[in-house]
Amino acid sequence: MDLVSTNARDARTRARSAIPAMAIACGLCLSGCQGLDVPIAQWRAAYDKGLTRPITQEERDTSASTKIEEPRTLLGRWLNPAGSNAPESDRPTSTTPSSRSGSSLVLGSDGWRPMLRPKPNPEADKELEEALALFKQGKFAEAEGACKRISKSRKGTHWGETAQFYLAESQYQQKAYVRANDSFERLIADYPGTEFRDKLVSREYALAQIWLAQSDPNAKPEAKLPWYSHFSGQQPLLDTRGSGLKALEHVRQHDPEGALADDAAFEIAEYHKKSGDFESAAIYYDQLVESHPKSPFVQKAQLGGIDARMKGYLGPDYDGSGLTKAREIVKQTMTAFPDRQASYDELYHTLDLINDAEAEKTYKIGDYYKRTGKVASAEFYFGKIPQRWPNSPWAVKAKSELAVLAKMPRKPTVPSKIMSQPGASDPYFSAGSGGMGGMGGMGMGMPGGMG
Repeated sequence: MDLVSTNARDARTRARSAIPAMAIACGLCLSGCQGLDVPIAQWRAAYDKGLTRPITQEERDTSASTKIEEPRTLLGRWLNPAGSNAPESDRPTSTTPSSRSGSSLVLGSDGWRPMLRPKPNPEADKELEEALALFKQGKFAEAEGACKRISKSRKGTHWGETAQFYLAESQYQQKAYVRANDSFERLIADYPGTEFRDKLVSREYALAQIWLAQSDPNAKPEAKLPWYSHFSGQQPLLDTRGSGLKALEHVRQHDPEGALADDAAFEIAEYHKKSGDFESAAIYYDQLVESHPKSPFVQKAQLGGIDARMKGYLGPDYDGSGLTKAREIVKQTMTAFPDRQASYDELYHTLDLINDAEAEKTYKIGDYYKRTGKVASAEFYFGKIPQRWPNSPWAVKAKSELAVLAKMPRKPTVPSKIMSQPGASDPYFSAGSGGMGGMGGMGMGMPGGMG
């Protein structure tokens, strides 16, 4: 008995000592986990399984029952869409549910299915009417239970689709935002062509605004949720910002041509830029401009793409393709909005910064060749700077270097191996990929054998 009581006492002591540590961990996570929230949000976005619907067992069985070996080439599938090479006995008919004929399948609420008319079902109509009556009366908790039963028992039908939507809507009205988001995702997964797509997308956009506001220092006080909302279902237990970002991505994917698609793309780009992920931000800005050329956010997206690339430039020792793209966007912006030239001072300043960065990069390459004894190559790059960027401060330095190089002896060098390759009689044939080591990837290279 003494041993048992001693073990019990030790267990209680360990449990009491673990409670403060657990409380501290929960407090750190609920306070935002400032050091981990951005990587977690990016990881969740990369492994988001809500954007694709997996193949169901029914579809696998249907595909196996047809026993048709479809042509593997694109031309073969186009010339033989129904598998006419299969034996007559194995070819599906347009009247069977397993038909692969394009004339017998339609995109309905539950995906591509045979064109069948729903049979009247007074019992299902009555169940749905009673559930909707509870919703209209404001009895959302009761409506949630009724719709949940119908969505399970009538899954794959019009009644199940309607019940699934009002199940999510009832949860949203009760501010059970996490459950509502899951129910909306279930709706679009089970019924890809749902008639409630517009309402679903608007709700997911609203959920994203609610969750992203929790970490926004400029959000209004009334937009903030209480601390216990993590446990009441109003916001996720962890990674609220990542869930909001995921909801915005679903808005774009579920309705790419919808009214909120460009808003979602712009907000995702802004999120990445504020988080310091300038590469991802530039990608989303470009997607907005390309996919929504008539969006009111086009000019902001172009300016944001320029800003993201300028901030993402790491210096003359790294890739400078972002500077070239930024210059192209500046030109596109000035061409697309000629009536706003009065506000282009910032763009002209950006062009000056790009020119200065490219001049510095060219100077670094020339300095590399000078240090390695390639006088001719060094003169080529140093001489390029006063010609292309005469007003840059690097032009003065380049002229000083040219004066020093003029006094340096030229050393005879052995032709590089690349000169013996076919078509390499021109010494500038392989500029950018010659024997310069890492300098060839800059797009400004010279053959390493020139001295």
